[in-house]
Amino acid sequence: MGTKLTKGEPSPTLADATEMIWHKTTIRMYGISDAQLEELTAGYNSLHLVFFGICIGAAITLIIAFMQTAPTAVERPYYFATMVAMVVLSAVCGVNGIGNYVKANDRKKKLYQESIPIEK
Repeated sequence: MGTKLTKGEPSPTLADATEMIWHKTTIRMYGISDAQLEELTAGYNSLHLVFFGICIGAAITLIIAFMQTAPTAVERPYYFATMVAMVVLSAVCGVNGIGNYVKANDRKKKLYQESIPIEK
């Protein structure tokens, strides 16, 4: 005497659990050159800002180490020299990062102004 198997009810599908709402939107087309695209998508401005943060942190650490060493310590000139190098590197990276960010932001604003909207 065996068991009689019956077909179960179909389980709910993803369509039963979700509700799709489509919104009408405007698509914009931009005329952009390869150089402009690379300028907007390059990560060098953010890399410069990351290096700026790292160099500032290193400079602060070296200032603290320099202040805590004895005036006659052998390490004192090394702390001072590397502190100056970190301050210079942070200035260079900060200026480059901010300059590149401003250029990319200006380019993006100009592209938005030149865009051609296409109704969908």
